[in-house]
Amino acid sequence: MLEFHTPSAADKPLFTKKSTYLAYEYYFSYCMLWKDAIGITICKTDTALYIHIKEDDVFLLPMTDNLAAAMQELETYCKESGTRFQLECVPTEQALQLQEMGYSIEHIRNLDDYIYESEKLIKLGGKHLQSKRNHISQFERKYTYTVMPLTKEVFPECMKMVSTTWLGGKEMNKEITDELHAIQFAFDNWDLLNLVGILICVDHHLTAFTVGEVIDDQLAIVHFEKGDTSYTGIYAVINQLFCSMYLSDAKYINRQEDVGVEGLRKAKLSYQPTMMVEKYRVRKP
Repeated sequence: MLEFHTPSAADKPLFTKKSTYLAYEYYFSYCMLWKDAIGITICKTDTALYIHIKEDDVFLLPMTDNLAAAMQELETYCKESGTRFQLECVPTEQALQLQEMGYSIEHIRNLDDYIYESEKLIKLGGKHLQSKRNHISQFERKYTYTVMPLTKEVFPECMKMVSTTWLGGKEMNKEITDELHAIQFAFDNWDLLNLVGILICVDHHLTAFTVGEVIDDQLAIVHFEKGDTSYTGIYAVINQLFCSMYLSDAKYINRQEDVGVEGLRKAKLSYQPTMMVEKYRVRKP
């Protein structure tokens, strides 16, 4: 029977160091950042690397060179252990393969990742992104600001900002609590997760920071992006600067899903994504 455990630093070599998938969930950093919040456990066999999410009682797509064998191994485990057999966040290519194998698939739009070409996020060319260039120009004219790399010395100040200014009047809930925990985990394990980031200060006041990583020359991921919206254009500025300073060596940038939040969806679509990583739910028929 498969034996699952909570991922740790020792498991880093189990994960691909290349952008095999564009989807956010299939990388070591995701499993580490969110393991406590949603109960991520993993299991490595000769056949595949399996990831289970306790909160939703689902598996991700097995990472394997033999999908049919991995699915059979997973089905056997679920029968023997009484665990529900359901996969989430399965990319289109693999979902269609599974459909041909007899599984039922369902597209879950709220979980689709937004993928952008790094060059486009840096240059912001064309009429469709004119408003972004305008926001940046207005910010530059209005404020005196500095941009610095995120370093361990400023992590406490970033946590203070996100826990006060960014949180503002938001009602504390599990999603916010989980995200705050994940950000703190990122700061505590910065080097292990190969993270990079920048911060922006306006008149010596911390107004925004962002955290991400470069997987390889094909993919970079933005994990967190927090700003004080009382400074008009702050998100447009930090997005463009971060991509320019740290993510330009990757062809694509994954800015994650919108989880069905209307405002977030509108904002992500406004940047004209190059593609969407469609994600599917997979069940037995």
